[in-house]
Amino acid sequence: MPTVTIREYVGPGAMDALALHWRELYAADREATPFQSPAWLAAWARHLPATATPLVLAATSHTGRWLAALALVRHDDAPRTRILPLSAPHAECVRPIGPYAEDPGVARALAFHLLLTDDAGADVVMTDIPAPSALGQVLTLLCQDVGWDCTTTPSAVIQLPVHYDRLPTSTQRQHTRRRRTWGRLTDAGRSITYTRTRHTADLLNAFVVLARLHQQRWTGHDPLPGSLTAADQDQWLAVLRNIGAAHACIATLAVDNRVIAAQLLLTRGPRCYSLIPAMDPSQRHLAPGHALLRHLIEDLTGEGFDALDLGRTTGLQQAYKRQYAPVWTDTLSALSASHEAAA
Repeated sequence: MPTVTIREYVGPGAMDALALHWRELYAADREATPFQSPAWLAAWARHLPATATPLVLAATSHTGRWLAALALVRHDDAPRTRILPLSAPHAECVRPIGPYAEDPGVARALAFHLLLTDDAGADVVMTDIPAPSALGQVLTLLCQDVGWDCTTTPSAVIQLPVHYDRLPTSTQRQHTRRRRTWGRLTDAGRSITYTRTRHTADLLNAFVVLARLHQQRWTGHDPLPGSLTAADQDQWLAVLRNIGAAHACIATLAVDNRVIAAQLLLTRGPRCYSLIPAMDPSQRHLAPGHALLRHLIEDLTGEGFDALDLGRTTGLQQAYKRQYAPVWTDTLSALSASHEAAA
């Protein structure tokens, strides 16, 4: 790998980078997720508050060729400037993109630039970095060397198809019991409807329903990182409008035409990424989240998807997701020493 130079693009320069360079970098990076797509990042960048500025770090060669890039945002609404990933905490996977995004030299150059940013007086808060990635490994070492705070969060990926008959016996019994519950509803003449949006207008309409259910679910509880609030709804609708139905959809499950569970999904290639689960708390006895997930797994498998990424997992979510025999990995959050001192 030749010498790597990190160049900063701020404000309009960052927006130009997202418009001009990002599509090529995204196409050249098979490991990139929808959270690094130009449509996702540009939409979030356009809806930043007045106190926030998009920031792109470009790793370039001596000839000026872009090898990789990392999308960030600078917040100036506190006593100290804060640097965070663009679209955090809504993005459940944050990484550089480009043909050399996983090159150790590029990762070291990006991490060193973040360290210099910390030395210059900004708080650096890097969240949801895949721990096994090149940047994740370098940040882990950097945290050990300079005293940054480092935490990990498990992340779950369901490999498709799911072979329920290979699950532990106790888990099979739980799935069977829930299927019987829904079978009794059908036998009683109740209408059970599963749908997944195919058009942008349907996506946006379904999101309004999802938002209502999600907010009902978290009323009176501390929301998880990235949870949807009423103030976020218009921004999310703008983001989904920009992504469109080609790479975003919402799966819903309804009983007698009343939606009781919904799930937002982003797609790239044969992999689907789940975020913002929503369910009617008054129907908890039906385990609507499990019922929707079973329908979704069957639907995605039939369309040729090979993985359903359920993202960051905390608390009781681990037991819920473990019932589908996921592959577990970790995501890393690195907080600069200055951030810890300020806290």
